[in-house]
Amino acid sequence: MGGSPRIVISTGQTLPDMDWSGELDRLTDSWPYLGPTWLRATEKVLPEAQPWHTIATRARGELALLPGYIVTNPPVVDHEPRTYLGWQAPSGEEVCCGAETDTARSAAVDALGTEPFFPTLLLGSPLGYRTEIAYNFWTPTLMGAIVDKLVPAAFEAGIRCIAAPWIPDRRGNEALVTALNAAGGHSAFWGFEDFMSLDAGSWEGHLAALPLKKRQRIKGDVRRALAAGVTIERVDGENIRPYTARIAELTCLNREKNGAGEEPGHIAGILTTLMDEGADVRAYLGYKDGALVATCVTVRKNHRLFPKWAGFDYAAIGERSGIYFALVLDAPVKDAYAEGLRTVEFGAGAHQAKALRGCTPRKVTTTLVMSDPDLRPQAATWLDAFGASRRIAFGDTTAAPSQPAPLTLLGQSPDGGCCSTG
Repeated sequence: MGGSPRIVISTGQTLPDMDWSGELDRLTDSWPYLGPTWLRATEKVLPEAQPWHTIATRARGELALLPGYIVTNPPVVDHEPRTYLGWQAPSGEEVCCGAETDTARSAAVDALGTEPFFPTLLLGSPLGYRTEIAYNFWTPTLMGAIVDKLVPAAFEAGIRCIAAPWIPDRRGNEALVTALNAAGGHSAFWGFEDFMSLDAGSWEGHLAALPLKKRQRIKGDVRRALAAGVTIERVDGENIRPYTARIAELTCLNREKNGAGEEPGHIAGILTTLMDEGADVRAYLGYKDGALVATCVTVRKNHRLFPKWAGFDYAAIGERSGIYFALVLDAPVKDAYAEGLRTVEFGAGAHQAKALRGCTPRKVTTTLVMSDPDLRPQAATWLDAFGASRRIAFGDTTAAPSQPAPLTLLGQSPDGGCCSTG
């Protein structure tokens, strides 16, 4: 008999048995943050997050993985569903790259307590800030079929809220958003992530192709970096190990400054696992007067480069040194051109500054699905308000003119943001 192979979907699963070389071969175009290597490391450093993955298989070797983690108690704010409704944590922590919250709305969400929200199923990579399915086969109904299986199974398992905080606007993901909304969810704007297509053939060609103002900004960054007295070198793979603790420390200094909740142990644990697995990891190190004061870690996967962690000793280099751009944008892009790569994926953080230097934005969407249908209309209203404030804070010109005045966007200083390469 003919016909398409049958798709088998299973929920509440552990990670597939696949090493880094297997990811390169079988999950070629998926983000490294969504693969078993990164996620196994996540599960080691976040033991409070219970794995609950959804896996679809078809024929031999065909795989689709939607990571998921059950969180029973209120976690850090980036993994906390109430944050995306405009709730302000008592600690004062802000959601990554978040706009200032409305105190009345925060109080209204807080009045509900935790019971309507926990346990939460957090979809995606918690420390990769990405909600997406990693897959090596495709059908038009794949996303919908996965969600149709996942949502009722999660609610039957006692989940009170399904949170998909960071769905990027890439091929296929519109179907993921549509399916979650059809299952009772609601979606709103979260922000932008930025990438750069390497179309110019070389770094010199890239600079020449930029508009004059963007080219001048990059040249100005270079002058400021030189004036700051910081020298940059690159180390790869095993040679990064001696710097792991300092990389984690500097990254968390940057994120603490900008409101994110990662800890040094999270970063050191994942970075160590990547090196153990033989992943193509590079670290750009900035030195001043012999001290390591700035770092940027990137991961290469096939034809793309992913700058992930950046950190700076602002007491040593100042707030506006220009080192951020020299270290996080210029150096990785130069190397990516030299290696013939196709794309540099910068992620979220410092969106407006990156756009002014030639990056292209990609919209990111947050979707929440409440198990209690009576709470869904109010949750949708709150989520819309939160999304509107973030849209304006991100400087999105598509925001409606009737929206309130722009709010302060956290993590948008010239030297970076918080959740990725900020």
